[in-house]
Amino acid sequence: MANWPSAKRVALVLALAGLVFVEVALLESFLPYEWRHAIHQQTERVFPSPKYDPHPDMDWEFELDFRQHPEHRVVMFGIVGVLVAGVAYLIMKTWRKLRVVR
Repeated sequence: MANWPSAKRVALVLALAGLVFVEVALLESFLPYEWRHAIHQQTERVFPSPKYDPHPDMDWEFELDFRQHPEHRVVMFGIVGVLVAGVAYLIMKTWRKLRVVR
């Protein structure tokens, strides 16, 4: 039977890894379009995904909208900012729990 603190530690490490992955994905949305597009192209080489023909470059459509309506970008940054702060808080709480569990 597994030792309870070690099983709890493994679960916390997995939760922390998942939260860090989500945080990085959210923070990527703050990068300029050209950088995000380059990152996406590089990840497509490693993890190819099927192309959705009706909207092959949805990111560019959003970028065009953001350039035409800067207030849309402000709203998007606000929403993503709140999500980033929430995930950062969860990372902090998980890290503290991980330090306590021995």
